[in-house]
Amino acid sequence: MIHRAYRSGLKIALRRWPVVIILFLASLAAALSFGAAAWSWLSLALDKSLATRSLLNDLSVQVFIDLFIHHGESFLMLLAGGIVMTVGFISLGAWLNAITVAAVCEEEPLSASVARGSRTYPTYLGLAVVVNLLHAAAITASALLDRTLMHWAAESTSEITGYAVAALSAIFGGLAVLFFATAHDHARIRVTNTDAGVIRALGWAFAFVLRRQRRTFPLAVLLLATSIASWVIYQTVAWFIPARSALGVASSLLWGEVLLLVRMFIRVWWFAAETHLQRATERSAF
Repeated sequence: MIHRAYRSGLKIALRRWPVVIILFLASLAAALSFGAAAWSWLSLALDKSLATRSLLNDLSVQVFIDLFIHHGESFLMLLAGGIVMTVGFISLGAWLNAITVAAVCEEEPLSASVARGSRTYPTYLGLAVVVNLLHAAAITASALLDRTLMHWAAESTSEITGYAVAALSAIFGGLAVLFFATAHDHARIRVTNTDAGVIRALGWAFAFVLRRQRRTFPLAVLLLATSIASWVIYQTVAWFIPARSALGVASSLLWGEVLLLVRMFIRVWWFAAETHLQRATERSAF
């Protein structure tokens, strides 16, 4: 069933390529907006000095320390602006996710998916807030686990003990985040299909992932491996692109946009595969 959902998700994502393009353009606009705001502030703070141009080739820590010490007030303004933009992008992302899930759930015109996604948007936004808090709790618990185990292992004479503790804590935190992300996805699919509320959808999703369909987690791992593989391919090719000339910089930026497009495609593929698995499970229950 896992491989069937994986292949079906790929086919659905290919058919829903307009959604991939929408996600790509939205992500590109968000990145360009934040980049333009940050660069405008850097040019103003450094008065178009040599340090400004040096950041194009080298993200020098010394430059950022100088910015923090000598331009603290304007730096805080940039930070506040970045927080506002981040909140806006998260809100936009919740709406785009609602549209994406609606598009992969039903073979309907894109306009109908937009209308259905807009209707469920408030619930998606609530789910995003709750799950982000759960992610923060998982990361905090992982850090506390690392600190506690390090304290217990402080008397160990083996150097490998510290690495083992760090690896164990990282694995715990990573699995917890992946679990909450998987439950979040299935809760969103449930909302689109049934108009359930935040708490009811999350409760259903936790039960679905933990008890009703335990293939959800292996499917998420398979899709995550696909995403990591695409990133490895990107990094391998990017290593051979020299960024020491105008052509090289342009090629590097273009290759980065290809990665962004592939990531958006995999996101649609991810939702489509999980939707297929959820619906197959529901059909087999009757």
